[in-house]
Amino acid sequence: MAIQIILCMETNKKADTDSIYIMETIKHWYKVNNQIKINKVHMNTKSKYCSKDVLREINTKSKAFTIGETRVIYCIDTDQYERNMEHEQEFRNISRYCEKNHYDLIWFCHDVEEVFLGKRVPDSEKVQEAAMFRRKRKIEEVQSNKLSCSDRQGCASNIMNIFDKYLSRK
Repeated sequence: MAIQIILCMETNKKADTDSIYIMETIKHWYKVNNQIKINKVHMNTKSKYCSKDVLREINTKSKAFTIGETRVIYCIDTDQYERNMEHEQEFRNISRYCEKNHYDLIWFCHDVEEVFLGKRVPDSEKVQEAAMFRRKRKIEEVQSNKLSCSDRQGCASNIMNIFDKYLSRK
């Protein structure tokens, strides 16, 4: 059966940095064929997770896919949740929202760059770092156990736990 995965990401459409890491993960570890359609929704910032524009785009993409099921997956950085109560509260709100709407939530602790590169990256360098990650095939150096965590911890994510629900591993 066909499946559409809608990835809602914090990045903007121009930079599109988060999707580079996410798509490299899919290409490296999962089988993808013409029964799997992956669409992106660029939220620009995670604070817009339930904005009218984001919801409209999810709805439009869902209605356009008529040959199978659609799964919505939010991809969110945890930021400094353990030191900053606002970050923790925002993460909890997004988690509750996803649960209420039967969406999945991929988290990156503390951010996507820390998970895939092992370091924080200044905003001004994110586009270049993501491009270099793809070009140099750095996904091959990432350990899958770092991407299969159940509990939030530094330099880790649950991305493969979520994709394992819908995609078959190579």
